Amino acid sequence: MPVSMTRREVVAAAGAAVAALALPRRSLSATGSGGEPPMSPVVSPAINCAYLTGGTAGWPLADLSAAGYRALELTPDCLVAEERWRAAAERAGMRPSCVNAMHALRPYLTGSLSDAVSWRRKATLDSLLAALARMRALGIPFLVVAPSRLAENYQSAAEARALLIQSLRALADAGRTQILLQAAPFRMFASSAEIASIVDEAARPNVAAALDTGHAMLAGESPDRAAAALGARLRYVQVHDVDTRPGVPLLDGHLPFGSGTAARNEVRAALGDRPFAVSIAAPGDPLAAARGALEWLAAPA
Repeated sequence: MPVSMTRREVVAAAGAAVAALALPRRSLSATGSGGEPPMSPVVSPAINCAYLTGGTAGWPLADLSAAGYRALELTPDCLVAEERWRAAAERAGMRPSCVNAMHALRPYLTGSLSDAVSWRRKATLDSLLAALARMRALGIPFLVVAPSRLAENYQSAAEARALLIQSLRALADAGRTQILLQAAPFRMFASSAEIASIVDEAARPNVAAALDTGHAMLAGESPDRAAAALGARLRYVQVHDVDTRPGVPLLDGHLPFGSGTAARNEVRAALGDRPFAVSIAAPGDPLAAARGALEWLAAPA
């Protein structure tokens, strides 16, 4: 980019360049049945403001929209705090595109889709089914879920897998929302090959895969190879940086780009033309980090 460009022009150009990587707007309503509100078109890039700012309020949505963001990735907490963000999102022209339920799936703390105790697994499913009902009302097409650790020391990995598949089918059968299984670091089924196999066994047209590029790196996979392993199952990508240098503790810190070891060419190859969200934690200066992510993604490889 020319040196004479202002920062505002650089950010706008970066947003346009990243948007060119995204999947064209299209409706997902063809996967559903009659009577439900239409799904929102898939729009990228999205940003997870709950991660970005550390809360469900005070999001700089007008500035994020000006920087090039077009959609929001939410958490289940955001769905129940809708009054804090929805009006501002509508004014900024940003629509919710995904609910990331990762933090709602921790054994004993918030839940597990493979819990060996039936009433606890039912409570987790009931919570997610309630979220799906609200998502359908808002037209949000994607729900991201993840495997967990073994819920009990007497539970086998085979039993955990079978219960996870049962749970995925129960969520998928509730409507046309795409249920996207994503590998998580330090949990069961952390490889892309395992996620692909579980998606195939679930055997539902609206059960597919999501990819978190940082999670892939923490599992020892490059983002591009993880995406290739998931193949056509991959419907959605979350991007952030992590630090995988030898001797550095492996942490899922959702770092701003440039703070870790992510390779731009590998991340961009994983994106392809898929819808994606920037998922970085930067409560100190969230807007600068969000702008920096688009600049990093759009810079020459």
